[in-house]
Parts: sequence; C-alpha cells; structure tokens
Amino acid sequence: MFQNFQFHLSTEIVFGAGVLAQLGEKCRRFGTRALIVCDPFTVKCGLSERAVKILAESGIRATIYDGVVPNPTAPMIDQGGDAAKKFKAEMVIGIGGGSGMDTAKGVAVAATNPGSIWPYAIGEKPIANKLLPIIEITTTSGTGSQCTCFAVISNPETKQKPGMGGVLPDVAIVDPELTATMPYGLTLSTGFDVFSHAVEAYTSSLASPLSDMYAEKALRLVGQYLPRVCRDGQDKEARAGMALADTCAGIAICQAGVTVAHVISHMIGGHYHDIAHGDALASIYREIMVFNNGGMPQKDAFIADSLVPGSRDAVTAFDEFFGQFKFENRLKQKYQTDPGLTKRIAEDTFTYMKFYTGLGPVKIDVSDVERILEKSLR
Repeated sequence: MFQNFQFHLSTEIVFGAGVLAQLGEKCRRFGTRALIVCDPFTVKCGLSERAVKILAESGIRATIYDGVVPNPTAPMIDQGGDAAKKFKAEMVIGIGGGSGMDTAKGVAVAATNPGSIWPYAIGEKPIANKLLPIIEITTTSGTGSQCTCFAVISNPETKQKPGMGGVLPDVAIVDPELTATMPYGLTLSTGFDVFSHAVEAYTSSLASPLSDMYAEKALRLVGQYLPRVCRDGQDKEARAGMALADTCAGIAICQAGVTVAHVISHMIGGHYHDIAHGDALASIYREIMVFNNGGMPQKDAFIADSLVPGSRDAVTAFDEFFGQFKFENRLKQKYQTDPGLTKRIAEDTFTYMKFYTGLGPVKIDVSDVERILEKSLR
C-alpha cells in the first residue's frame, strides 16, 4: 500500500542559461513597481542594475535596497520592509544566495504585516496579511531558497537563527550563468548544502514518494557534477547540473523538511555569524551519517551509490566522495579556544527548532548531539 501524503508547489520555476532576460515578462502580472533586495556586491558587479533595465523594458519601475548582509537580521529586514512601503512596491525581487533571497521573503512579510519581522520569524505571531509577491533570482547553487517556503532570519542579541515558514516565492529565476563566478570555497560550501538538503528530506519521516523523487534526483546530480564544478568553475554543464540539483533539493525540503543536522547548523550560525551554513554542515556531517547509518538501509544504499557508484555503505561512500575536497572548517578552529561550545550548541538544538530534530531516521537527544559535536571537532 502507498502512504497518504500532500504535495504542494505553487512556485513558477524558470530554469536555464540566459533566463534572467525573462524577468520583466514574468513580473508584469504583479504590477509596475518593484523593490529589488540584494547585497552591496550585487550592486557593485552590475547585476542589480541589469535587473532594473530588464524590468524597465516591461514597464516596471524598480528601486534597490542593498542592505543585505550574511545571516540576515531582523532589523535589516525591517528596514527593507520600510523601503518597500515608502516606494509603494507591488512586488519584491530577491537577488543573491540564501541571504538575499531570504531577506526578500522577510521584506515581503514586513511590508504588509505590522511591527517587526522577529515575532513572525520565531512563530510568536501569525502572518495574517497577504504578502507582496516574491520573485527570487538565485546566484548560488546551494540554499534552495528560490523554491522553499522558509526564510532564515538571525537575531544577534538572542543568538537565534530560526527558519520562518509560509513564504513560498511566486517565481524562481534559476539561471546557471549567474553562478559561474562563484569561487571554489563558495561553490563547495553551497554544494554541500544541496547534498545535505537532499539527504535530510530523503530520510525525513515526512518524506513522500514525490519528495523522494526530487531528493534522489538531487543526490544523483551532486554525485555527478559537484566534483566537476569544483575542478572547473567555468564548466557550464556542471554549473547547470548543480543549479538543477539545488532546485530539486529545495523542493524536497519544502515538502519533507530537514532533520537534526540542519538544526545544529542553525545553532552554529546563530552563535558564529562568520561560519558559512554549508561549512557548518560539513564540519559535523560525517558523524551525523555515522549516527544515522542503518536507520533506513535502502535509502542509505541509494545515498552511497549516488556518491560512489556501486557502493552500499553511506559512511564509506561519504568519506571517499567528500575526501577529495578541502573544507574551511572554522568551527574546529573556534572549538580549540572554546571547547564549551559543544554543550551550548547541543542544548540549543532542542529549543526553538526542536520539531525538526524528531524527523530523522534515528531518535536523538542532547547527549547524542554533544557526542556528535565532540567527535567532529577533536
């Protein structure tokens, strides 16, 4: 018998080399005034102005809010919401990696709902009013934010980094040409995020036959294209392959959620803003794989075969596949001066994102997480 499940995806995904040119026609139905949300680098490299010109050709006037920083904060998003209201924006366009796209989602909420974004981010207040339409343009292949309903927002004061739900983009522009300038470190870090999204959605208790289909496709693509794109960032086929993997994995987590590894990574990011999300994941993931090994034998075997064709053991395949890359691992550097971080992060793991810790294939508690961190960082 097949399980009962629900599957909903309302985002229009526009994929392929050069599809940024379609931005104007895709936005026309939402109105004639757009707020572009991005970071200063996106302005400096000319991409935001390129978007402004494409929109103008379709009769859409745009202004730019370039206050995005890594690990976007609630005050920064509130400022963006004020900018949207002042401009009387009819849509919000996010350009960038996860930070730019998540900020755009937050701005779309802040522009139509009263007060600061933070109570909505932490789940203390429901998002009651209709959001501004959200159009996402991804410039990395990793976060999947262009097709998920989550926006990750940080609070430097409380050290919290929750994922606000209920903010699914209306349109996702996935143009692999925009990822061609990513340096090795960012390519690898975001690529690892794709892998972890796929693994966690695939092994989640909320997984369905349809979310599995997307997760499996993402895993195969990562196994095929991540080594290639890390060897040669100008490999157009590999860039497209990872962009598709990112999109498929994003759809998978939107349906099935993530599990404890992502929760731990959010706690790390909440405490240490200079550690990239993908690097935080990579620093702990081998021990996560060891902990979960055998929890879902058939799925473990598929993960293994995706990384190393013919392999049946997920941990062995993980070691072989990811052993060819060099990760930054800043968390290990911090552990050397602050060994108490493992207890702090382990305890935080079971607070505001506790729900996701229970979705994995093996039951886990605070002591398990602390052991995983200790083994990972020695």
